[in-house]
Amino acid sequence: MTTPIDITWLQRSFPDLSDFHPLGQGGQKLVLAARHERDGDIVLKIVYPKTDPESVRREILAVQQIQSPRVPRILEHGLADTNLGACVWLREEKVSGDTLRNILASGPLPAESVLRLGLQMMEALEGAERAQIVHRDVKPDNIMRDAVGDFWLLDFGIARHLDLSSLTATSLPYGKMTLGYAPPEQCRNFKREIDSRADLFALGVTMHECATGRNAFLDPPPRDHLELLRRVEQLVLPHVALPIGATDSLRDLIATMTQKNRVHRPRTIGEARLWLQEICEGEGLV
Repeated sequence: MTTPIDITWLQRSFPDLSDFHPLGQGGQKLVLAARHERDGDIVLKIVYPKTDPESVRREILAVQQIQSPRVPRILEHGLADTNLGACVWLREEKVSGDTLRNILASGPLPAESVLRLGLQMMEALEGAERAQIVHRDVKPDNIMRDAVGDFWLLDFGIARHLDLSSLTATSLPYGKMTLGYAPPEQCRNFKREIDSRADLFALGVTMHECATGRNAFLDPPPRDHLELLRRVEQLVLPHVALPIGATDSLRDLIATMTQKNRVHRPRTIGEARLWLQEICEGEGLV
């Protein structure tokens, strides 16, 4: 377990911040909420020294290049010495709300929320597509719903910049991903096949989970990772049924987004967004 960063160091190193409290801690970073004297409520991320600095640089670059209203802004970043060693820190715009993962613990989302989620995530991912960036980790844990019901895409920590050299070794049998959401080509580290259609697959799985209340790749629990990989490569997600007039259209869209072969998915995020927008217009949601 990573040694926690000393709170007195935080107060000394960030005198313009107050009211620190932890939001989460993983193997690569510590995430805290705090209050900035000018920007109000913010999120402070402290990235541990063992993390590849180039991957951190690319996370910052991804958010700066996308400039989407559905992606929290990075307000400031820098390097600081801590009791753990030299750490990169990021100060980000804070989204007040809850993660989609926590929300789904209470059951499926209403049909209107599923449609809004899909459309707003496609807006964020279309910005990434224009910047030649693949998020590669779209899942309920990385989506927030704010106080007015809008959705935000978080954490570009493993984003792939298609115009930069890959940081993942080609010889590795598996790519960077979350198994159960990533498409087959990303799981198998077929790097030349990974583009924005990988994010479409993961978003389709997420929308299906929001509509049904379960991820069919993960539930029932697989015996091991190989069983889970087999499901991702072979299992067709059950049809979605929602109490809306456009159920058939939404079913077809999600089924197309989650095709095993990327050439059978929508060609671009923009194409999928227009399809979903037509569905939303038919339901009077836009």
